[in-house]
Parts: sequence; structure tokens; C-alpha cells
Amino acid sequence: MSEITKVRYTHDAIIDMIIANPAVSQGDLSREFGFTESWMSIIINSDSFQERLANRKGELVDPKIKASIEARLDAIARRALDRLLDKIDNNHPVSNSDLIRMAALGVGDRNKRPETAPVQQNLYVVNLPPPERDAKTWLRTSSRGVEVIDQYIPGA
Repeated sequence: MSEITKVRYTHDAIIDMIIANPAVSQGDLSREFGFTESWMSIIINSDSFQERLANRKGELVDPKIKASIEARLDAIARRALDRLLDKIDNNHPVSNSDLIRMAALGVGDRNKRPETAPVQQNLYVVNLPPPERDAKTWLRTSSRGVEVIDQYIPGA
């Protein structure tokens, strides 16, 4: 499948249109910029386009609002940590759910937090023969119905 590798000025114009009207459809964008809908889909779903779009959206966030949210989250984390330390100091048991809630708040060293990266999951299905009592029986029964499609012969 094709993918764009570099965001160009036309892509920046598409990003501007998406930011100005987040409800705009890919069909509208493709008509506006003279691309087919399938090519517009390839552009919009490419990693480089999505990265540029995220950066542009990040530029639009008011730094005061962002700082305010971070300060409030830090205050919540400090209060939760204080409660946890009070439990420990007063010899109250700390449950797993308390620890999970702390982890969910993101308490800890920010520099050591793992970056969120796309997760790729692969699924492999292998049809194995049923278990046999010994290797000789397995070799004899497992080779039935097997066809060799390609064979490497050294020096040939």
C-alpha cells in the first residue's frame, strides 16, 4: 500500500482545513484538492501526516490551559500519594487497588515513563499433528499428506 513519506504544502493546507472544520469529510477534502477519495485516505492515514496534524493541533492549545491542567493533575497525584503514605505510616494495609490507582494517575518519575508507541500484534496459526507416544511414531504419522512445494539443494 502506498504511503506519503514527506508532508508538503498541499498536505499543510489539508491540515488547515481539517483544523478549521473537524467535521469535514474525506470526500469533501478530495473534491477540494483534486485527489481521489482513496488517495486522500492514504494521505490522511499516513504516519507523517498524522504526526504533522498532531503537532499543529498541539500548537493551538493555550499554554495557560495546559499548565493549569498539569498543575491540577500534579495536585491530585500528590494528595493520593499523601493518603498512601499515611496508610503505610499508620500500619494500614495497602491494597492492590490502591497501587493500581496510583499507577493510573501516573505517579512516578516522568523521565522513566515509557513512550506510547503503536502496538503491532501478529497472529500465527499453525496446524500441528496430534501428540504421539514417541518421536518415531510422530515422524511416521506426521508426514502423511505433506507435499514439498520448494526444496533447497545446496550447490544446485
